[in-house]
Amino acid sequence: MQKITAVLSVVFLLAMSHAVKAADEQQASSSAPDVPVVASPSEVKWGPAPPVVPTGAQAAVLNGDPSKDGAAYTLRLKMPNGYRIGPHWHPTDENVTVISGTPGEGMGDKFDPAAGKFLKPGGFASFHKEMHHYAWAKGPTVVQVHGIGPFAFTYVNPADDPRNKQ
Repeated sequence: MQKITAVLSVVFLLAMSHAVKAADEQQASSSAPDVPVVASPSEVKWGPAPPVVPTGAQAAVLNGDPSKDGAAYTLRLKMPNGYRIGPHWHPTDENVTVISGTPGEGMGDKFDPAAGKFLKPGGFASFHKEMHHYAWAKGPTVVQVHGIGPFAFTYVNPADDPRNKQ
């Protein structure tokens, strides 16, 4: 009986690995929204973060198109120690889950870490549309952001906007 259970377990695992590989190949060759995305951390494709946030961070879009109006998206932001994003707001709700590290999150028109709160891996923050907030990283930090597009930034103080410093 144990031998049959072991054989069935191996067959199941092989079948699942082939299904995951096939889904991954299909996702790479298709932009259809109904294709599942299955990715381990080592498969996440990081690149420079968009110019809407200060230089030094890396970003990865896991699913969807953050720029599309009404489209669901999931992205990750990898921040180095001491990274800061000044007070800003978004036209849509923003949901943030901590993957690793220690991000600080605060609300208001002025960057004030003493008024904010540190989160730990597994922590979650939700910012309603147009809510003024800011963020920073204590140590290397990765957060996952998801919502409904468009994912756009408006800085409270235009001098904080990295696009104005080019």
